[in-house]
Amino acid sequence: MKSFFDEFITIFGEFFLLFYNVFKSLRSIYKNRKIIIFEIFEIINESLGIFVLASLFAGMVAAYQTAYQARNFLPLIYIPTLITQAVVLEIGPLISGIGLSGKVASQISAEIASMKISDQLDALELMSIDPVEYLVMPKVVATMFIIPFLTLICEFSIVFGSFIISVLTLGLSPNEFLEGTKRSFQFYQLFGGLFKSIVFGIFITMVACFFGMKAKVGAKSVGKATTSSVTVSTISVIILDYLITRILFIW
Repeated sequence: MKSFFDEFITIFGEFFLLFYNVFKSLRSIYKNRKIIIFEIFEIINESLGIFVLASLFAGMVAAYQTAYQARNFLPLIYIPTLITQAVVLEIGPLISGIGLSGKVASQISAEIASMKISDQLDALELMSIDPVEYLVMPKVVATMFIIPFLTLICEFSIVFGSFIISVLTLGLSPNEFLEGTKRSFQFYQLFGGLFKSIVFGIFITMVACFFGMKAKVGAKSVGKATTSSVTVSTISVIILDYLITRILFIW
């Protein structure tokens, strides 16, 4: 038990030391702007299609499920009202966060772990290039900038998916759906959801880079680092979601 506690404290401290080093490296954003732009397009290329597809079907399921649950005590026109509020506050940021954990975090962790076990990180240090400034910071900044855009795309896709089902299957007219959507939409809730996504993006990328840089020499190291980063980042997204919701919308 003591050994587990000591190891946990050590990992926790190393993670926040990496976070501090990334924060210090922010002064070199302009110098690394080309790398950051490349990372932004890399994230879009890797994740946009998956995010849209998953969000569309999530919206369809949400429409069916909401109609089923509310059929005995709410008119159908309230379906878009309930869905829009849930999407803006919870579903959109959560899908983008979990999607980022599964797709982008795994790729980042595997990339850095491969560089670690092949001594490329040591080679960067021999050339007086800080691996945190050159590899980690651009990925964190790129994710921080692009995750709100991906979250908005997710939210639009979810609402559009629920629109398709509501109009084609549940009998709502397009005007009724739009009226129901506008009834619950408030901008401060949108910004709260986007703030969540930014926190998720920073934390997910940090976790992925951390486990990649902790990889040890061996054939299984890359797979272990990738699995650990996806598992920890996914659980962290859910915990952070609760904490941010508690702070922003309940207190």
